[in-house]
Amino acid sequence: MANHVDLLVSRKINHIVVHCSDSNFGGWQLIDHWHKNRGWDGIGYHYVICNAYPTHNYKRPYPSRDGRIQYGRGVNEIGAHAKGHNSHSIGICLIGTRYFTGNQIDSLIMVIDDLKNRFPDIESVVGHCELPDVHKDCPNLDMDYIRRLIA
Repeated sequence: MANHVDLLVSRKINHIVVHCSDSNFGGWQLIDHWHKNRGWDGIGYHYVICNAYPTHNYKRPYPSRDGRIQYGRGVNEIGAHAKGHNSHSIGICLIGTRYFTGNQIDSLIMVIDDLKNRFPDIESVVGHCELPDVHKDCPNLDMDYIRRLIA
């Protein structure tokens, strides 16, 4: 699953931070657009895990898209997803607000397992809300459950 751009990583990565998009639709391109509108260089996450809704048109889901893993920034690039933690972490964003599909959770576990195998210095997998001084519910997941799934 390694992205060819990620093969030579020059920074120490010791945390994975899980996020949600706080939207019920989208993908890396839409998040890239949102982040550029905030004045950032582009998408702040390294991975995006899609649901079945690429657009706001909820009447037309694309089931084959559910759980699809999209690349954002290369893992060699410092992210823009968790203030104070970007230099040593990888950000994974699930498309959704509060409810995520089984396919998304399966893909999340697959990405985390792959990253833990590639980066032996990873010490923790946390939800954005579990970081100090973060006043958000993101990713709206039971992270203890996710950590049990990857143990």
